[in-house]
Amino acid sequence: MRSLQREPGLLLALLAAVALVVLFVVVPQVVVILVPGIDGYVSFLAGGTWTRPLVNSLQVTLLSTTTAVTLGFVFAYSMVYTPMPWKPFFRVIGILPLLSPPFVVATVYALLFGPRGIISYGVFGQSPSVFGLGGIWGVQTIAYFPFAYQLIADVLSRSDARLEQAARNLGAGPWTVFRTVTLPLSRPGLGAAILTTAIYVLEDFGNPALIGGGFNVLPTQAYTLIETSGDFAGAAAVSTILLLLALVLYLTKTRLDRGRSYVTVSGKTSSMPHPPVPVALTRACFVACLGLSGLILLVYGTLVASALTLRFPTNLAFTTEHFEYLGAHATSLQNTLIYGGIAAVGCAAFALLAGFLVQRGTWPGRQVFEFVLIMPAAIPGIFFGIGYLITFNQPWLNWVDAGALITIALLFWNVPVAYQAIVAGLRQIDRSIDEAATSLGASKLRGFRDVLVPMLGGSVQVGLVTCFVRAVTTLSLIIFLFTPRSATATITIFQLVNDFDWGGASAFTVGDIALAIAAVTLIGFVGGRRRLIVGAAHG
Repeated sequence: MRSLQREPGLLLALLAAVALVVLFVVVPQVVVILVPGIDGYVSFLAGGTWTRPLVNSLQVTLLSTTTAVTLGFVFAYSMVYTPMPWKPFFRVIGILPLLSPPFVVATVYALLFGPRGIISYGVFGQSPSVFGLGGIWGVQTIAYFPFAYQLIADVLSRSDARLEQAARNLGAGPWTVFRTVTLPLSRPGLGAAILTTAIYVLEDFGNPALIGGGFNVLPTQAYTLIETSGDFAGAAAVSTILLLLALVLYLTKTRLDRGRSYVTVSGKTSSMPHPPVPVALTRACFVACLGLSGLILLVYGTLVASALTLRFPTNLAFTTEHFEYLGAHATSLQNTLIYGGIAAVGCAAFALLAGFLVQRGTWPGRQVFEFVLIMPAAIPGIFFGIGYLITFNQPWLNWVDAGALITIALLFWNVPVAYQAIVAGLRQIDRSIDEAATSLGASKLRGFRDVLVPMLGGSVQVGLVTCFVRAVTTLSLIIFLFTPRSATATITIFQLVNDFDWGGASAFTVGDIALAIAAVTLIGFVGGRRRLIVGAAHG
């Protein structure tokens, strides 16, 4: 506290950070919760229109999370433990769904397996209905398994192989070692994967909106209430229920992360390899990864084919006319790049300052401020968007540009991801390094700027990439905030899909994915790193 009194600049930075968080994180969310009022909540809950969407949300969350995490674990175990071939290929496939709007999977799924689907009808002569619970379950499994895969693979790759080798040396077989050593050591990653994936599935708006049919979940009910009847109070009540469910999952995840210790390494990590995996298991893992990768390639291959053919699949004549949409609606791609770029840079910079103030500060209220910084990680995108819509859709704020509002919303919704990356980097830097600068007469802010910022380049890059990818692929956050002039690529794709313009939607999706890949590659090149790290969540 004394350092704040001695350094007005540091105090000013702290007050500005707190004010921004209160204005753009706390206030919009409190407004949403307060909009219905006590009578509104009582009336809405008594009406019972929320019970079926709630049950549907819980059902699809349980099913999709189970299958997505199962596939993620198989994929992660195969990549870390087995000597199977084609691992670089599988790594690329494993991150591909992260670089595209997740609701794209629903679009292609209907094209492949719908009543007149290429595979369902063209190959098997069947006309199944893919709309409803089964369809949502299938597309969410494919769209969200990469999140589980990355979290589990990270834990498995850092586990100490000496425990497994010791078990094998004592006579335990491969299955016994897996059951008694490998699986228990993977519990932190497995638990985090289950809860994180559950949050993403619960919050998902795009896939249920496109392939749900009459199977309403909480996000689609909130959207319908506003779009069809302008019922902001009802939508706020539904969103509050959604928020409470997401908070329960997030707090459970946080408690798990801070709970039991699974530390297996002290000092230097061991270079000892994991015990050999039976040949039959390696082959089974390879077949499983190949099958899953084939399905993902089928989805994105169909997307590219639809973009490059006249009327896929009835007329396969090559054409580039669908890409004319990119020119005709270039504004939405331009908006995506501008909003996403500014939000990513601003988010990384703000998270850098906030991380420094929290981790290197001793001021009162620090823990509360950190909790508010991380809280948007548990806030569904549709809830965050409704909060901005209600709070800033006021006559006296008509001068505020919709694009600026979208950018601010993207910035503060993504702060938790960038903040956690910065904190992870700060914890690896000994306090004595920046304290040496202050002992030589430099202010804390100058020590932060000249010493810590250059050392946190990798963490900043991770936050920058993640925030940008989330910004260019999200739909739920923007769906209530855009205007015709401020529409983004995901909004354009969503509208084209609803108009049954598969070719235009496919071309636009290819453009959006290319934009994300190009930006990530550029950031990696400028940052001097060849590693691609994406921890995005979609909505």
